[in-house]
Amino acid sequence: MSNLLETVDEIRRMTDSELAQVAEDGLTTRLREQGDAARAQFGGLRPSNLGTFLEDRNHVRRPTRLVLELGEMGMHQFAQPEDDIRTPGGMMLYLRPLLGKRPDYLIRAVAYMIPVVNYGAIIEDEHCLVYGAALFGETPEIFYESICAIADWLGAESATRSKAPV
Repeated sequence: MSNLLETVDEIRRMTDSELAQVAEDGLTTRLREQGDAARAQFGGLRPSNLGTFLEDRNHVRRPTRLVLELGEMGMHQFAQPEDDIRTPGGMMLYLRPLLGKRPDYLIRAVAYMIPVVNYGAIIEDEHCLVYGAALFGETPEIFYESICAIADWLGAESATRSKAPV
C-alpha cells in the first residue's frame, strides 16, 4: 500500500509535460505490444487473414468495414476512417480504390490505420508507424518506407506541400 501512495505522490509532483510524456510512453508501448500480439496470433497480416484480423475484437476494437472509395479523404491521404452509419459503434475505413489492385499495399494501409480505429483522435503518425512496424516485424523506419511507397504509387500529395500563389 505504501508503494501505491509513493507512486501517487510522485504523479502529483509531475509537471504537465512530464505527465504527458508518461502517457505518450504508455500509449507507444501499448501499441507496440498490440502489434506484436497480432503478429504472434496471425503470423503477420496477409490478404488471406485480413478479414479474420478485422473481426477479432482483441485486435480491432470496433467492427470495421473496408470501403474502396475516396469518402471524405484529402488528396494527401490513402485511408480515412469514419463512423459506420450501418453498424452502431462500427467504422468504415475508406481506402483509395487503387489499393484494391495491390493487396500487399492494402494490408499495410489497413495496418497503419488500426491505431486510429482503436483509439481515435489522440493517434498521430508516429503511433501508426510503431503499430504497423510491430505487426509486420519491422522497424518503424522500414514500415515508414513502405507507407511512402504506397503514397507515391497512389500519387498522393504531400500533406505539407505548399500551394502555389494565385
